[in-house]
Amino acid sequence: MTIRPLSFSSLRTVPISERKADADEHDFGSPYQSGGSLADFLCSLPNLGAGGDLFLLRDAIASAHRAGRQVIVGCGGHVMDSGLSPLLAKLIEQKVVTGVALTGEALLQDVEIAMVGKVLRYRDQDLRDGRFCMTEETGRLINDAINMGATENWGVGKSVGSKLVDAELPHLEHSVVATAFRCGVPLAVHPMIGADTFTLHPQAHGESLGTAAMYDFRLLAGMMAGASGGVIINVSSSVVMPRLFLQAVDAARNLGKKVEDLTTAVIDPAASSSSVADIVGRLSQPGGRGVWLSGPDEILLPLLFGAVLDSLGGDVD
Repeated sequence: MTIRPLSFSSLRTVPISERKADADEHDFGSPYQSGGSLADFLCSLPNLGAGGDLFLLRDAIASAHRAGRQVIVGCGGHVMDSGLSPLLAKLIEQKVVTGVALTGEALLQDVEIAMVGKVLRYRDQDLRDGRFCMTEETGRLINDAINMGATENWGVGKSVGSKLVDAELPHLEHSVVATAFRCGVPLAVHPMIGADTFTLHPQAHGESLGTAAMYDFRLLAGMMAGASGGVIINVSSSVVMPRLFLQAVDAARNLGKKVEDLTTAVIDPAASSSSVADIVGRLSQPGGRGVWLSGPDEILLPLLFGAVLDSLGGDVD
């Protein structure tokens, strides 16, 4: 068979007036003018792509705050590593964030920031010497708190928050856990035994860890039970938090709670396809919408909540 080029002389064209527009000039970006305000900068961003998603999430958070609905933030350890704990602590104080869920690594980082005011990292040399996960003071404080709190039927978050406040540590103003406890905002911590280093400390007791962690998962399910019309944001956790949010909302619905119309978001430059599918696709349904802001959380989270606070103006403390 001989293949010949097609002639396009009879090709049918479409008038530009019949084309559907995805955006108009009002959605375009514009140059930022020196000396402008944050509002001016935000107005200079295009209302398209990630910019449009940022504005959608901003408006959802502001609307939820004004309506008294939940704004729940789930965090992996990188959020604390990135120096964002003071931002989250202030948002808790301002009642913009109404609930928090942390991985065990995020808890550990938060406690160490409260203790020494620094982000501490493990060294490869410590792994070779068998000291990779054996920080004495951090493990002792967390486990003493959990062991004591278990006798009161407290979760990990409340137990450690109470301990931090009582200890009057020098950098307590930077602690998300302590601020949530002080402000009465629910905070659930979800440790992984063996993976989170404080669970290997000599003071760690499996029965206390298990009891407290189970309480905090039930607490997260309680948050999700009352989250209809609210906002769920997962920041820098591709494995633990997405599954926890799904299981928590499933448990709430199993018990007859109606959870719908959620605005959900993933803020993570390296989010896995499964975490995006779980948070943006599944968790937002029925009736909601989800976005993925695929950039660094140390830039996007301050930008997002700066936009939220600018939008709320006098409606926030």
